[in-house]
Amino acid sequence: MCGKGTAGPRRLADIVPEGLFIGTSLILRRGDRFLYGVRAPGAKGARQIIELTGIGGALEDEDDSLTSGALREAWEETGCRVRVLPARDTIVVRGEHDIERVLLTGDERPAAVVFRRYRTPPHQPWHEDHQGETCLVVFGGEIDGQPWPAMELPALIWLKPGQVVETARQDVPLSRLLDSGAELIESAPGLVARTAWARLTDSQEALVLALGEKAPLFYEAMTLG
Repeated sequence: MCGKGTAGPRRLADIVPEGLFIGTSLILRRGDRFLYGVRAPGAKGARQIIELTGIGGALEDEDDSLTSGALREAWEETGCRVRVLPARDTIVVRGEHDIERVLLTGDERPAAVVFRRYRTPPHQPWHEDHQGETCLVVFGGEIDGQPWPAMELPALIWLKPGQVVETARQDVPLSRLLDSGAELIESAPGLVARTAWARLTDSQEALVLALGEKAPLFYEAMTLG
């Protein structure tokens, strides 16, 4: 992984651009596991694929800050309150080989700001074949309560740090994840087949791939708050 040293101090507003889709995502932890949304299963050839995504989404008019947008999405998608954990420094990902750490001033200090392309081939978030670019502001957070899938998410899943990294890099059998400590929470029994394959998508997939060999240490450190 190519990277740059810590730069700063800077304002979050100087990093997040205007005129680009802006959304939020949460690295949402409890103990040594992280919570992700599970989108409705889809068929990819002979495989059934479930896409895992960080809790979050687009900003809405009612959101007066990026943090408030992330908290609203957490409540809508899990039914739980979240405590946002300000980061000591923020990772800015602009591409697979373009990553730096910055010190931010102000109250909003996300874990990462991730620029990626969308509708790309699996596990290739900066592929030249894409349908646009996005900027996702990724906050660390701690969940309070028992989450339950809502909105467009039929299920949620708890993953360990190593499972987060593995599913960002390749499709992984859901049965193997469950056998090694993942926990699936379904809105109705049997919605997700145990024979499905899981893949992490969106901003947190891009974050893992940009971090490269340092990704496991990053997520392990997140479990410590």
